[in-house]
Amino acid sequence: MEFCKRLDLSVLKKRADYVDRALIEYAAARYHFEQAEHQCYLASVENNLGMLYFRINRCDEAHEHLDRARRIFASRKDTSLVAQVDETRARVFLKQGRIAEAERVARSAVLNQDKSGRHGLLVEALITHGRALARLEKHGAALSAFRRAIELSDHTGNASQAADAALAAFREIGEHLSVSEMGQLISGRGWGEDKQSREHMLIKLALEQAKGKVTHAARILGMSYPALTYMLRTRHKDLLQYRTPVRRRPRNR
Repeated sequence: MEFCKRLDLSVLKKRADYVDRALIEYAAARYHFEQAEHQCYLASVENNLGMLYFRINRCDEAHEHLDRARRIFASRKDTSLVAQVDETRARVFLKQGRIAEAERVARSAVLNQDKSGRHGLLVEALITHGRALARLEKHGAALSAFRRAIELSDHTGNASQAADAALAAFREIGEHLSVSEMGQLISGRGWGEDKQSREHMLIKLALEQAKGKVTHAARILGMSYPALTYMLRTRHKDLLQYRTPVRRRPRNR
């Protein structure tokens, strides 16, 4: 767990020393698992290496490690882990702009995770598939994928994944959602006490994308300017700092 935290930090802060250490530790783990013939652990390391290379924008190397991981999992007939590798590969394809390939691979991952019953991995595959569909401008299908990811996360009590799915939907298709569709994303079944925190995240993201312009943010969110202003002044006062200063019209003399 601690090593994973260091790896995330390396991506966020672009610490080359952390990335180098991650590569060294993964290489050492790979060597020892090869010597011990622990094929399942070896494949997991290869998949993690694929994800690491993806995060540092070395996509060709990511594909090489994902190929190795997939071959091992396929030889063991573990369809769920094969699907996990495919979901990682779909992310790489998205980064490369190979959208149609990403959609095809992510769709396969969703189908296989659906059969496995591993809900957390299914949600990840649904989010990636939703992103690919959105970039193919299949906004209705993308919305269905994101909404299913949110509902499944709520059903299993995974608030973090539900938030990830909602934010992905907002980023990818926010400007294409109607008021009712956006409302369902923000306040769907099972959101309970988390409704306000997720609403808060979406409004903050909208203000950031709109560069502080409340009118534009309201349009992105699919609501009226007065409605968003009311929410900022009542439920989300701390977000007022992100809005541009209100320009007062000069009085007519």
